[in-house]
Amino acid sequence: MEGPHRPKGRSEAHNRILPIADKVSALTAWRCVMRLTVLTLCAVNTSLSVPLGDSSSIPVAMFAPPADVPDTVNSVDGVSDSSEINTTRLAIIGGTLAVGVTTIHVYQANGWWKYNAAAFHFQEDLTYGLWVDKLGHFYAANVLTFVLSRSLQWANFSERSSLWWGFAGSALFQTYVEVEDGFHTWGFDRVDFAFDIAGAFYPLAQHYVPALQVFNFKFSYHASDLLNNPGGVGFRGQKHLMMDDYEGQTIWLSFRMNNILPSSVEPYWPDWLCLAVGYGARDVATPDPYPVVFLALDYDVSRIIPDHTSFLKLLGEALNFIHFPAPAVRITPSAIWYGFYF
Repeated sequence: MEGPHRPKGRSEAHNRILPIADKVSALTAWRCVMRLTVLTLCAVNTSLSVPLGDSSSIPVAMFAPPADVPDTVNSVDGVSDSSEINTTRLAIIGGTLAVGVTTIHVYQANGWWKYNAAAFHFQEDLTYGLWVDKLGHFYAANVLTFVLSRSLQWANFSERSSLWWGFAGSALFQTYVEVEDGFHTWGFDRVDFAFDIAGAFYPLAQHYVPALQVFNFKFSYHASDLLNNPGGVGFRGQKHLMMDDYEGQTIWLSFRMNNILPSSVEPYWPDWLCLAVGYGARDVATPDPYPVVFLALDYDVSRIIPDHTSFLKLLGEALNFIHFPAPAVRITPSAIWYGFYF
């Protein structure tokens, strides 16, 4: 998943980078970061159609979406009864976010960056993790946008503005991770970065293009033998999280079949039952890794849990990022049927 990366086998000669090249590469990266920041803020500002201000009490009306775009604002009963942003909740969100970012930074700094400083450089690895790593970048950025946007809705932001700010926060966090990698052995991976931005933007795309709501990305995990194995990724003795265990991860693309099936069939297919295609990798720490592809039943949890309250609605949406155990068949490299696969 998004975040840490293993060493990518660079030779000593390849690691010799001229100081001038270092400065040029670093300057280029930081220009990209600043441009992304400016463009994101401009996009948010344009979408709100008002100047960005520093007021602690902001009318909700300035965050209202166009009349033709459905919008929701979270409150106890799902309907906002306030005309202003809830600054207390916004402060809670800010504090929680600061603690979360600090915790992630400490983990990555101690586990991946502490002893691996290098001159800033770009480096791509299109074979690492057989693209489970890349898909993990997309998925993690997607989830982060969701978390940030729903948090802001809790503070009385409109759905549209919270999605834009969620995208901005997710994209900037992923950029920070890639820039840090650029100053360490792993290097700034431009392909990873592209998946980061695409994943962060996907909830916005689903908002503006409702047809995309048929397709949802999910995740399942069971620990593989590589977790905390000195022969796996990282360094001897290093403790890993599941985000580092690419062999144990499966990334799923779930299809809401009721939105796809012909109208004559749709009444007979439960709204909550989906089909999903899963992708994973095996033997990633060996010279001969191979991909695995699954076809499985899946559940639309948002249509199983009643949405009578905003909390239950949020719970259903959040759990919908997980692929729960379901009947499945492995398609490649050979067919294997599973009563339940997670």
